[in-house]
Amino acid sequence: MHADRHPVRDDLTPDSSVTIRDRLSRRAWSRAGAVGAVLSEGPSRRALAITTRVGLLVAGSFLIAASVAVTLWTELGPGPLDVFIGAVRNITGLPMSVAVWATVGASIAIAWLLGRRPGFGTILSPILIGPMLQFVYGSLSAYDAPGSVLVLILLQVVAVAGIGLGAGALIVSGLGAGSGELFAGAASDRVRRPEPMVRAAIELSWVVAGVALGGPIGLGTVMVALLIGPAVGHGHRIIDGLAVRSRRGIVHTHGAIVERDLAHSV
Repeated sequence: MHADRHPVRDDLTPDSSVTIRDRLSRRAWSRAGAVGAVLSEGPSRRALAITTRVGLLVAGSFLIAASVAVTLWTELGPGPLDVFIGAVRNITGLPMSVAVWATVGASIAIAWLLGRRPGFGTILSPILIGPMLQFVYGSLSAYDAPGSVLVLILLQVVAVAGIGLGAGALIVSGLGAGSGELFAGAASDRVRRPEPMVRAAIELSWVVAGVALGGPIGLGTVMVALLIGPAVGHGHRIIDGLAVRSRRGIVHTHGAIVERDLAHSV
């Protein structure tokens, strides 16, 4: 009677051991193993669990919002798009978050009409950035900006680097292109000109329209315009490298968990 109740453990052949290993690899009998099982298959970006991808999107959005808030706080001059957003705020009296949503939403809609469909992250990121930007800028406004021009310039450079890292996180998340990239890509497709050239023309248009409508401009605007391209490129490489190393670490952890569970099952 007792033997009939436990028949499966009487003989453990090499073939049955492989079967157990395969079953453990598939089921990964622990939460960490389950995460590792998901991340151990496919290319690094596709292998990111959805929670990790959304986490990258949120973190990238916060980095961009906080960095833009710093460029506004230093009063050296915001980036080209923020010059236009500032003009919209001055004319309409809208809160900062609403002005961001209106401007970015319009650029996304135009890009969609031109044939570039936005992704989930393209829509969600501006929704997050608006209130984040307003909160961080409101917090910084309680303090006076440094009086040293050199310190202000250093803060501006750090802010541009933060925007680059944030944009890199959005790209690596794989949840959709940023609104600026989407708009520039759609316009490039329509006019059949290289995207960097079209992006530069769009940035210049933001500045011209913003200044004409009374938006703020200064040395910081020129700095952002010149440095934002390299900053996004470096930010993408840094975040992508971190994602690849994290994936490899989790894959190794998954293998260790399977070995542990296999040893416990024998």
